[in-house]
Amino acid sequence: MIDLAIARVLEEGTLCAIAATTPRGPHCTPTVFSYSEGRVWVTTSRSAVKARAWRRDPRAAGMVRGRSRSALFTGIVRRHDALDPQTWAVSIVDAPAAALATLRFTRKNARFFAGYAVDARQIPLAWTPPGRVFVSVTLEAAALVGSEGVLRREGAWGTRTESRDAFRAKRSSDPLRGLPTDVAEGVGRGGRCSLAVQTPRGPVVLDAGWVAEETGLFAALREDVWALAGAGTEAQVALVSDRASAWRAKEMVGAMVQGTATAFAVDRLASGKRSASARASAAGLDPEGAMVLRVVPRRLVWWRGWDSGTVAPP
Repeated sequence: MIDLAIARVLEEGTLCAIAATTPRGPHCTPTVFSYSEGRVWVTTSRSAVKARAWRRDPRAAGMVRGRSRSALFTGIVRRHDALDPQTWAVSIVDAPAAALATLRFTRKNARFFAGYAVDARQIPLAWTPPGRVFVSVTLEAAALVGSEGVLRREGAWGTRTESRDAFRAKRSSDPLRGLPTDVAEGVGRGGRCSLAVQTPRGPVVLDAGWVAEETGLFAALREDVWALAGAGTEAQVALVSDRASAWRAKEMVGAMVQGTATAFAVDRLASGKRSASARASAAGLDPEGAMVLRVVPRRLVWWRGWDSGTVAPP
């Protein structure tokens, strides 16, 4: 059983930003989900990056936004795939829980199923039931965060932050250059994002703000929220910004920036505090008690409805 306030956010949220570990670092995308009996349930394409990653490493993490708070979690994946004999034993044991989760998943996401019905003739096979895998994440740790920082935490999380001493903005090429024009317009140049961080314990997904400018790509979040990851001054990350649709997957647009983040605690900087504070403010965060991350992109992944692609950043 997890804290009631955390469970409430998991029940009221619409989308879950869920992450897996890959050789390129964390891979994170938003997906519809349901919460049932202490587990988060999602579906994914059998051939998706996450599905392949979870076969190698079953650790997962996610973040769900509620009305005014966000719930973070980490856990272990169980795959339920009718075409994979290796999952059948688990699926038999989990049959009662899976049946209840399926019912809740269908009710919670009924409007998205209506969207699939409208676009039925255009949906690729990977997005239809025969191409999907049902996945449950048994929660091992959970936390509740808001604009004030960390409000509740359960299970094993990081407890401290590390920071570089000096911050200096360096002029570079546009970190989002190469994205299709409509995708770039959809994700914009800043706002709220899902920030997946690779740690020795597996991925962690945090709620953060972000901004893209001529001097680079930056994320900002409260220092105690960054502490949950327990990362050092540098970490592999995936920064995800998306424009969701109320009911049609066809209209969803988003981008994921995979790269390396360098951490700067604004209050502990010996130099460059004014510049770092300006980036925190641009990302929508009060600079006091903020952590600013400079993200150097290595790979951009974008999606537009059922289409997707990869871009090598400049």
